[in-house]
Amino acid sequence: MNKGLYYFAHPYTCVDKDGKYVPEGEEANFRLCCYRAGQLLLRGYNIYSPISHTHPIHLATPEFLAREEHEMWYELDMDFINKTDFDGIILAPKWPLSRGCVMEKVAFEAIPKPVRYYKDIIHD
Repeated sequence: MNKGLYYFAHPYTCVDKDGKYVPEGEEANFRLCCYRAGQLLLRGYNIYSPISHTHPIHLATPEFLAREEHEMWYELDMDFINKTDFDGIILAPKWPLSRGCVMEKVAFEAIPKPVRYYKDIIHD
C-alpha cells in the first residue's frame, strides 16, 4: 500500500493586520497539518511534514520564539528537498497563500518531481 515518500507542504505562519506573528494561529495550523498528515499516512502515503516535525522544536526553544524565527526553517526545508529523493510534493489547501508552500512547490517543479494536491487525495 506504500504510495511513495512525499513532502507535505502546509501553510503555517500566521500574522495579524499589523504583520505581527500570531502564535495561536500557528498552533492551529500545526494541529490541522498533523490531522491532515495522519489522513495521508492512513492512505499509504509516507510523508515528511516539516510543520508537524519542526513546530515542537520551534516552541520548545525560547531563542526561536524571541526572534520570531522563520527563515531558518525555510533553509532547513530546502535542505530536505534538495538532499532527499522524494517522489513528489503534496500541497495542502490554501497553499498559494503561504510563502513557504509556494517556494517548496517551485523547488519540486525545478527538480522536476510530481506536484499533487491534498484535495485530490483526501475528499473531506
